[in-house]
Amino acid sequence: MKNDKADDYYYFGWNNNYLLFKECPYGWEEFIGTASCYRFVRYPKANSVNAAGLCQTDLLSVESLPEHLFIQNLLNTNDPSTQNWITSGRRNGPFWQWIKSTGPINLQYDQGWLPQTTQDQQIRSNLVYGYQRSQWGWLPYDIAPMENLPFICEVPIRDTYGVTTNYRGIEYGLPSNIEQRFIPRAPKFHEQPQDQEFGRIDQITLGVGSTFGVSKSSLAVVVTLTCRADAYPVADYFWFRMIGGSISEAVLVNPHESRYFQHGGNLMINNPTSDDSGTYFCKASNFFGTAISNRVYLREIIVDQFEKRERPRVIADGHRDAIIDCLYKNTNTRDLSYAWFKGGISQKVQQTAERFISQNGNLYFSRVTDGDSGKYICAVQVKNTRLRYLPSQTSEGTELDVRSTFGQERSPRIYPSFPQVFPTSRLPKLGENASLECIAEGYPVPVYRWYREDESNSFNPLQSKAILLNFNRELIIPNLQRDDMGSYRCEASNIRSVVHHSVTLQIQIDPVFVVPLDDQVLDIGTVLSWYCEAYPNDANQIRYSWFINGTEIFWERLTLAQRQRLTITNNLLMINNVQPYDNGIYQCAATNTQNNVQRFSTAELRVIILAPTFGKNAMVSTLRSTVGGLVTIVCNPEGAPRPQIQWFRNNIPLNTGGTVQIFPNGNLAITNIQLMDAGKNNNEYYRGSKLVEKLNNR
Repeated sequence: MKNDKADDYYYFGWNNNYLLFKECPYGWEEFIGTASCYRFVRYPKANSVNAAGLCQTDLLSVESLPEHLFIQNLLNTNDPSTQNWITSGRRNGPFWQWIKSTGPINLQYDQGWLPQTTQDQQIRSNLVYGYQRSQWGWLPYDIAPMENLPFICEVPIRDTYGVTTNYRGIEYGLPSNIEQRFIPRAPKFHEQPQDQEFGRIDQITLGVGSTFGVSKSSLAVVVTLTCRADAYPVADYFWFRMIGGSISEAVLVNPHESRYFQHGGNLMINNPTSDDSGTYFCKASNFFGTAISNRVYLREIIVDQFEKRERPRVIADGHRDAIIDCLYKNTNTRDLSYAWFKGGISQKVQQTAERFISQNGNLYFSRVTDGDSGKYICAVQVKNTRLRYLPSQTSEGTELDVRSTFGQERSPRIYPSFPQVFPTSRLPKLGENASLECIAEGYPVPVYRWYREDESNSFNPLQSKAILLNFNRELIIPNLQRDDMGSYRCEASNIRSVVHHSVTLQIQIDPVFVVPLDDQVLDIGTVLSWYCEAYPNDANQIRYSWFINGTEIFWERLTLAQRQRLTITNNLLMINNVQPYDNGIYQCAATNTQNNVQRFSTAELRVIILAPTFGKNAMVSTLRSTVGGLVTIVCNPEGAPRPQIQWFRNNIPLNTGGTVQIFPNGNLAITNIQLMDAGKNNNEYYRGSKLVEKLNNR
């Protein structure tokens, strides 16, 4: 704590509330409820023996419900791959214990277990955090001797003085009085461009005058592609259009062409045409490096016209089922909505328990009556509500003839290909809505129920967010998440019988980096090692590539000298003997080979020379401690190469051992403080800190 005197005084002792270390080290997460720091290590993975050594602290022990919820929340947020995570939990005979450096302790809080057999708890040796039935919790698990897993470390904030972190931020070595926004840095994107669509209304759609209440002359279209990067100096932006499968083959978009206008990272295209459709990306560049954005797609929305041909008449017996096919083939636009009209455009067909309009475009009747006879018209429209207008087309009429017959009871029959997931032309994306449809015929008209099937073929209720529409024939799952994937069962029943079919819901998951790149500030001649990892972490689904300053690295294009220094092994990049000319922006690209979606993790490399300085991390001049207490003195100079720390007491080299310990990070700790420990401790780069003892009241 700071007092009224000019010097800084810090009070130490086991009974004191004043701690020098009030923040967690870089890469650690703080939980106020335990005043502890937690580190989730995905790389490098470790076995149960060496995980604690890599922690430099204890492995995780959970002693309360709030702490358990804190761990659950972090795993939910940061581990989409739902791996098992090593903790300090071990089985000791019939009991489970947390193993700490101070000794084992029995579980005080024991409500973190996931459902498992009693036998598993009695025979397994390790307690891991695992994922089961949509939640994180404890699982008994046997870790094989050569099995490497991610692990969780824990340390009280007051003990972080012994934790070594080699991380240097991009501000390393710069004066402390520079404002954050003025710290020199290469560009990193904080706003990525998004896919865009544009529509075109031709005279056929408009008719003679106007349609949807707007005239053709008012339908000017401007498409804007946007990217923004954080950089200082401010970045310059360049937009490119791909003409092949490789970014290296892209061509620069000329912002001075008549239909193009660029302002900062915004590229505006006035009245785009079919020729403008394609794949675009932008580059942001300044003195320190160049970064490349995600690729985005600019698509023209075209609603094809219906074929001009006679449509076949549909003949159905009364009280039986009927299907009227929209007979629409669209090759340009994926997401469409359908409507049906009877007799003319003014009479829209309403969905009832007996009528259903599927997203495949067809009109289904579970039971027809004489009143259903007539001419039906199918209308198709673009779903994209972001467009200023929605292009649409209508079909010729299809005649439905219903022959009078007496209705007879019959069991339900689910139509072939149902239940079906929509959209069908692509997998629904994470965060989107998915629609599952189920249609059956029968008399009486069937009723519908939905269930989820688990791995053991058990039936479970739907998730609470699920929405049932159109007499339960349509199941909407909003805001798709990983847990929503799986098998869904539709059940159709009437008084005659029950039938059921199942469908599997899959989700398109764009690559997400679970181990992103961090900026690195390195000494000359050292080794750069960058590892990235993206989810899904299936080697057959994710392909990695590397970029330096916006240019992809191709091994065959490297010089012999470059090949001798550079090593790329999938998602690991290493450069030996780094030099200032290696400085710049490096990007790890993860591409999902199933849909060609590519995402980047971006970081800056800076190779520096810096004389040792305490400019940012000055040592406190005086510390006070009670007799028998603990004192730590931080020695954290900046320098490149990394400074070698040596401690002195009263100008005499300090001997370690006993109550004196010097940690690998340079910090000094003295335990069981005695009167003889008072004095001046310093290192070779600083004038020192005075240690003053405070006698305990007796």
